[in-house]
Amino acid sequence: MKTWGLPPFRKHKVKVFENAAKTGQFIYQIGESKDLRKPSKEIPVNKITSKAYQGKFKFIKNCLRKYRKLTGMGRGITGVQVGIPERFSVVYTPEKLIIIINPKITKVSYENLKYPEICMSANPIIVPTIRPSWIEFEYFDENGKMQYWDNKDKILNRVFLHEIDHMNGIINVDIGNPKEFILESDPSFYKQAKFKKV
Repeated sequence: MKTWGLPPFRKHKVKVFENAAKTGQFIYQIGESKDLRKPSKEIPVNKITSKAYQGKFKFIKNCLRKYRKLTGMGRGITGVQVGIPERFSVVYTPEKLIIIINPKITKVSYENLKYPEICMSANPIIVPTIRPSWIEFEYFDENGKMQYWDNKDKILNRVFLHEIDHMNGIINVDIGNPKEFILESDPSFYKQAKFKKV
């Protein structure tokens, strides 16, 4: 059979869309919830350690674990993406899952970097997104204690910025250039991806 003009990475694209269908079972996609486009509510600090909120934190951790198990990817999820429009996220670090609650950015890098991002709520669109190379912010952990983030890791800072945007009703497709959007297809794409100063 002739294969003139068939696009590349056909098998991988089938897997990408299968994963999007599976994760769409528990992650809201753009257009499915008005809350994705609205600022989420602050969590009362005196309720962080309550049984209700501890249950929410456990739930979102399990969602991230499930996402990573299904796809082998995924760095963070914010409450609104799983139907809880409140200001908290879970972020994967090599050491542990970190819950951030009511984050407040205190310092922002003068240097901006462009890097391709995928959002779990806009799968499988890759959006080259411009963000500060690092931020510092204060937040409450899941035990209700104030913490301060000042690590300059480029990827983790980008993940935190991405999740804080979700808390503010902003998705990466809102701040990227639509002419640069691509669909995830090349399995080696992120092995070649690089930060670009802008």
